[in-house]
Amino acid sequence: MSHEIQKQKGWDLTFIMKFISIFYNAWIGPLSVIFASLFFYLTRHRRESFFTMAVFIPDIFNMLMKIMIHRARPTSEDVKVLSTFTQSSFPSGHVVHYVVFFGFLIAAMVVNKNISSSWRFIVGIFSAFLILTVSISRIYLGAHWVTDVLGGYLFGLVYLGIILKFYLNR
Repeated sequence: MSHEIQKQKGWDLTFIMKFISIFYNAWIGPLSVIFASLFFYLTRHRRESFFTMAVFIPDIFNMLMKIMIHRARPTSEDVKVLSTFTQSSFPSGHVVHYVVFFGFLIAAMVVNKNISSSWRFIVGIFSAFLILTVSISRIYLGAHWVTDVLGGYLFGLVYLGIILKFYLNR
């Protein structure tokens, strides 16, 4: 599967795939969560601000899970590696983070009618795009196996479900 995703004809998709993955990189990931939380807070959506910050909890659990499972990442002997990382591979932290963070943003846009419809639409479409494409990006860059991203979706959906259970229960 990794070889199929990495096959390309004509275009070099590396820049696009790295852009898709940027929202969980060392500085941009935490800053995007803080920025979104601050945006909610300053626009008087305190509850959404709090729940946005709760995205850091699954990120911490994901790091602990990586330590416990300690699965090796793909190597250049297996696939074309375009991004290297030192952490373990399973589950994909990018996928977990995207499902929880951008999934919560989608839920907040659907639930909160006080936010303008154009913002709700733009944030919703952008978030859905990132959730759907981050797995392809991680495999294309040679950072993860297919099972790593599938595990990331599974764990991300569980964490998102827990956060949404509390968020939707007023």
